[in-house]
Amino acid sequence: MGSLTSWAIQCGNALRRFLRALPAWVRRDFIWSLLLIPAAFTVLVYRLSAANFQGWANSDVFKSLMEIVHPAFLLGCLLLSLVRLLMTRDRAFAFLAVLSAFVLGREIMGQGSTIILLAGLTGLIAYADRHPDRIVTLRQAKWALNLVALCFVCYLASQLLDRGVIKRIGWLILWDTSWKPPYASNLEEALEALGGFFLLLSPLTIRGGKRR
Repeated sequence: MGSLTSWAIQCGNALRRFLRALPAWVRRDFIWSLLLIPAAFTVLVYRLSAANFQGWANSDVFKSLMEIVHPAFLLGCLLLSLVRLLMTRDRAFAFLAVLSAFVLGREIMGQGSTIILLAGLTGLIAYADRHPDRIVTLRQAKWALNLVALCFVCYLASQLLDRGVIKRIGWLILWDTSWKPPYASNLEEALEALGGFFLLLSPLTIRGGKRR
């Protein structure tokens, strides 16, 4: 029990240090112009849904497609990271493989497994905090970090739609509790899939890791 408590304390401390360091990283290294990609993609999906492209006006049709595309992106990231890990012995790729495995597991098991994803993310942050030298190629890869950040920006935006936060903000602005974001389900699924695509690209942007 003592070791478990010690591990929990280490994770908590690592998470606090991560959250304190995050604003500085965002100001210094985050490429804000990349946010135009999810913004433009959201507009594109909205317009195609409104035009009933491929029957996308029916949210069930679009969701069925994204339930194939999104896990495929995550699985692709997992496999690609493992291949590059075997080629380079760089633990940065192991880090990305575990990250994609947790996200893929959450996607397969559904929202009830979100707590497992959060625990996994906390564990990864603790590992990175304790062994920064082992993932140095990832820490120095500006594009890879930006892609991982964009992945979670997309996931956060999708959750704001899924949990009705955007809808409630609209209620406050419009003073109309009957209002719903048009094609909200499609936009939520599209943003999740785009997040998976960003994650898929991340191992490709790390130039040949150091052999360990």
